[in-house]
Parts: sequence; structure tokens; C-alpha cells
Amino acid sequence: MQLDVTFKQLKPKEEVRRRASALYQKLERFLDPAAEGHLVCTLEHGGEHRTHGITEVELTVTTRGQTYVAKDADEDLRTAMDRAFHTLENALRRAKDRRVSRQQEGPAFKDDGFWPDGPVHTDEQGEAEFEAE
Repeated sequence: MQLDVTFKQLKPKEEVRRRASALYQKLERFLDPAAEGHLVCTLEHGGEHRTHGITEVELTVTTRGQTYVAKDADEDLRTAMDRAFHTLENALRRAKDRRVSRQQEGPAFKDDGFWPDGPVHTDEQGEAEFEAE
């Protein structure tokens, strides 16, 4: 599990990297060991009526062949980062719950009528013989 942090139009801060790593570690239970994460922090300068810029955070995680993206924006970088990680945590939790429930249900073809109704026996050659009830 690896997290890359990129800063755009913003000075890199070690505090932000440490906080992002700590939040990413909380996602560990939902991710496989080969998961890759990328956090991009961008400062959008204020318009005519704004005195401060808006910090945009985009968190992208690729795990188990799926890519999850969470975006957030706030005047405070930490708030935007916390919300993005929370959003991604919820998405990963839902995906894990779906994956576990599918595994517990068993194969999908059983309900399609392709699963034998009766007991299955094999003959001497290893071929299956089905007994209908």
C-alpha cells in the first residue's frame, strides 16, 4: 500500500503528508497489499470577492482492479482532506460488504436452474451423474 501526495500551487508540507499517511492507514482493512493511492492538493486562488483561496483535494485509490475517486474542496486543507478520506472510506466499505455478501450467497448459477436438484455421483471415469428428485 502506497500513497503519493502531490501539491499544486501550494507549498509542500510534511505535516500534510503525515496526516494523509495516517488517514490512508485507516483504509488498510479495505485495501489489498498492492493498492495504490494518489492525493492531489490544489490551491485555487480566490476570485474578486474572496480573500482566501479554496483548497481542492482529489484522492484516487486503485485496488482489486477498481478505481475509487473522492473529491472535496474547502478553505481549510485539513477539512477537505478529512472529508475526502471519509467519502472514500464509505465507498470502500460498501464495496467490501457487497463482495463479502456475494461470497456468502454462493454461485449465482444455482438460482438459474443450472444447478442439479438431486445428489451428484461420479462414475468410474470421473463423469458426473445426476439424480433427479
